[in-house]
Amino acid sequence: MDIPEPFDNIIKSSYAQNNKNIKKFFDDCFEEIIKKLNITNYQARAAKTGEMFEYAFWYLIKQNGIELDTNVELKKACMAGAGKLDFGIMNEKFPLCGIEAKGSSEAVSERPALKRTDTAKKAIAQAYQFKKIYPNVPFYVVTNVRPTSGNAKCMLDLAEGDIIDKVVDVTNNAELSSFVAVLKKIAKS
Repeated sequence: MDIPEPFDNIIKSSYAQNNKNIKKFFDDCFEEIIKKLNITNYQARAAKTGEMFEYAFWYLIKQNGIELDTNVELKKACMAGAGKLDFGIMNEKFPLCGIEAKGSSEAVSERPALKRTDTAKKAIAQAYQFKKIYPNVPFYVVTNVRPTSGNAKCMLDLAEGDIIDKVVDVTNNAELSSFVAVLKKIAKS
């Protein structure tokens, strides 16, 4: 993946300073992209911080020695065009795992990332499409903000362990370490 500027420079700079504190790494990336692009509109901030999350997540996983495929097109699962899967590990054209990224800045919204029911629903819809065609292939949702109450939490609790193998908060060092270990194992298979 080629990360465009100014995202690439912001991510590399933040990672160099915060590679031991991943929450701060993401928060700094969000803050810097908003500042650099001088974004004041809510919708634009949400869109750019979501984009930043995807780029920063991909970079973070790459720093852990894993090459993820990006914008994975799985036509049999109706995942094409704008509905492509964010990330995966592929064996030829067959997925070994699917990953949907749903992250954004807590500074932008009271309900960032998976705290929004519409965002949780989109992640669940992607999982359904994927699992309908590839029922035995793991599917993960990665985020920087997990809901702790409300409808979004309820929906994700229902889906996790069923069509979503795991919702991973990549800002939690223990969850990130476990997830990286799982991805390394998948990549070797």
